Amino acid sequence: MIDLGAWFNAIMALALLLLAWGFAQFLVWYRWGLAELDDAERHPRVPANEYRLVVLIPALNERDVIAGTVHGVLALAPDATVLVIDDASEDGTDVLAAEAGARVVRRDLPDARRGKGAALNHGYHALLDEMTGAGGGDPEHTIVCVMDADGRLSPQTIPAVLSRFDDPRVGGVQLPVRIRNRRRFLARMQDFEFWGMSAIAQMARIRTRSVSLGGNGQFTRLSALLTVGDTPWSDSLTEDLDLGLELSLRGWELDCAAAAWVSQQGVETVGALLRQRTRWYQGHMICARKAMDLWHSPRVDRRTALETTIYLITPAFVMLPWSIAFTLGLGFLAYNLVHHTVIPFDGVGVQVAFYATFWYVLTFLPPAVLGLVYARRTDGETALAAVGKGHVHVFYAYINMAAGWRALTRIALGRHGWAKTARVAEPEAEQRPPDEMGRAA
Repeated sequence: MIDLGAWFNAIMALALLLLAWGFAQFLVWYRWGLAELDDAERHPRVPANEYRLVVLIPALNERDVIAGTVHGVLALAPDATVLVIDDASEDGTDVLAAEAGARVVRRDLPDARRGKGAALNHGYHALLDEMTGAGGGDPEHTIVCVMDADGRLSPQTIPAVLSRFDDPRVGGVQLPVRIRNRRRFLARMQDFEFWGMSAIAQMARIRTRSVSLGGNGQFTRLSALLTVGDTPWSDSLTEDLDLGLELSLRGWELDCAAAAWVSQQGVETVGALLRQRTRWYQGHMICARKAMDLWHSPRVDRRTALETTIYLITPAFVMLPWSIAFTLGLGFLAYNLVHHTVIPFDGVGVQVAFYATFWYVLTFLPPAVLGLVYARRTDGETALAAVGKGHVHVFYAYINMAAGWRALTRIALGRHGWAKTARVAEPEAEQRPPDEMGRAA
């Protein structure tokens, strides 16, 4: 006969252990992240050196968004070189990009459409060829920005980012991410996720110099890319995370411009979001193999190695066990709150009530507190609505949990293909740039 009491206690113990771990991590992130954000907002930086900015935008059938992205970059940085790598588009993306002021590098089949990393490497070589033809350049003061075709930079981005490279140890700087098309609930939750939870975590990682590079709003020093090799972006499903690890292994520090951001379109259907996150988690889990390399490299600071290792193993060793413990534990709690006599021990009502209270505080308090941070940084967002989003996010996270299990299954089956996330045409109001105070319209 199954001892339900023993199962209940075992599952609750695992769940509470994972909760305690997550809560402790939240406290560190919250304290460090807010401190970095406050410093960035109160003390805006101005770069002490002159930098050349080169923006690489890989594009495949992006006619709905590419012109707005090129115009947006050149409005903020008129002297920047905008290089659109057209990956054999069939909708006139290359023409629209050129008309907007970009230099277009065309890739044709069968060499095209082999992943974002391959497209970026093509643009990278085009840049190196141009610098060689122009008599060289200064890789130390040449900054390469990677943007998605739907990316929009905040007004204060350029000085905020370039000033970070005044530290010669910095090889890469990442921007926090915002979601523009927040008219739909799913997109609003993605904005809460990126602008609330992920942004604070990224800002906290400034302390350990282990900020993760993303595929949009990624800035790297050309001299740092040259140390990675001939093809700095890999064919990994998360070529951005992989690049960040390679830079760390070579002793470069990774930073974050906390007060600036890049905005992008959010995914508007659950199916598309699940596919996107599956790709992200699959690439993340594969990149975790490099964790031990960080500890073996004499160039990597121990704090960087520790924090990055924790970050790399979190999906497989925290999120996936948590998805089981949370679901079963929640079911046990719900059952025993109604039928607590099934567990043979005295004082069960008090114990179940304690579990429920403790569970609620550790589970819902972190996203609720981050909701208040989100409300502070988002125009038109009330504290009550943001705290509500924090509660909803606990269950929205099931999409990430499902994606994690799908990613693990794909790894086991040896499947590595992926489909590009489609864009949608945006109303003019959604394309307006955010204001100067760090809030999006």
